[in-house]
Amino acid sequence: MNTAIELQTMSETTMLERISRLEEELKEIRPRVPDNKVSIILLSGDFDKAMAAFMMANGAAAMGMEVSMFFTFWGCSVIKKGRKLKGKKFTHKLINLMLPGSAKDLAPSKMSFGGVGRKFFNYMMQGEMSSLEEQIEIAKEMEITFQICAPSLGLMGFDSDEWVVPVDVCGVAAMYDTALNARTAYFIS
Repeated sequence: MNTAIELQTMSETTMLERISRLEEELKEIRPRVPDNKVSIILLSGDFDKAMAAFMMANGAAAMGMEVSMFFTFWGCSVIKKGRKLKGKKFTHKLINLMLPGSAKDLAPSKMSFGGVGRKFFNYMMQGEMSSLEEQIEIAKEMEITFQICAPSLGLMGFDSDEWVVPVDVCGVAAMYDTALNARTAYFIS
């Protein structure tokens, strides 16, 4: 109430000076206020962790938030088209043989039971939630930004055309630029 009385008794000049000071303060504060964005960094190539990452990403996008997903190391397998060995050097072929070829090949982090665990989870999810592959398609349709770690590409021998989604190949600096300007950032390992 006192503020309303003070504003009524202020001169126009004092009011304009006060507004000017407030605008200057806002200019200083604005760069430190996060945008309406979510950043998800996925290191894991586990089925359940990939499901969580895509469910969070799609949920945020459905709420109108701008979403970026950064895939590094084992997380890259989540959005691969499949296992590509042709034209790769021997060590890259070995890595690609050891990693899941695509989202369909991911095992859960717990209760894998030699591959039976994933089939069990897929069975349980029927009619209850979208499959991981469907979640990836939804994310693509919702125009989520997909970033792939450039050093991981080089180390693991992935090519720029191995992805089921459009990707931006970038380094850690670009990932940090995105994450530090987001309202929320998740690291899933």
